[in-house]
Amino acid sequence: MKKIITCLCAVALLSSCATQMVTKSPAEVKMMTTKQFESDQDLVFKSAISLLQSESYIVDRADKETGLINASKRIENKNANMQRALWGSSKDANTSKAMFYVEGINEAVTEVKITLYEGAESSRSGYWGQVNKDTKEQMIYEPQVYQAWFQSLQAEIERRKALGR
Repeated sequence: MKKIITCLCAVALLSSCATQMVTKSPAEVKMMTTKQFESDQDLVFKSAISLLQSESYIVDRADKETGLINASKRIENKNANMQRALWGSSKDANTSKAMFYVEGINEAVTEVKITLYEGAESSRSGYWGQVNKDTKEQMIYEPQVYQAWFQSLQAEIERRKALGR
């Protein structure tokens, strides 16, 4: 009887600690990731690029005609080689990706959709000195993260307006 109770407790503990999938409806995701700004598309597009660069992102692609901006950021773990030598595995880097879609609704209103991803690159020692790499990436589903980006974008738009673009 004690073994059964112990097993049940272990199963309950493991299931409560398991990673839960974030499920949001498409409407919830759109509300969280989309915002309109009272400014023309050109100014919002330039402000988005400026914001990404100030956040240490590398702008990989920016196309004003389509309104798409793709940017990435990578923070290296300087101790990865030592960790892999000591423990057989290491987290090599944290990664982030940001995708902006900037669309002019009319001359005075622009809609911005932001999609953010976070991830990690890791590696582990394999047979015969081979290093096996693994990359994981997932979309961020936290509304406060998007709110912070939209607030920063609004501040950058206002800063550029004050400078006369």
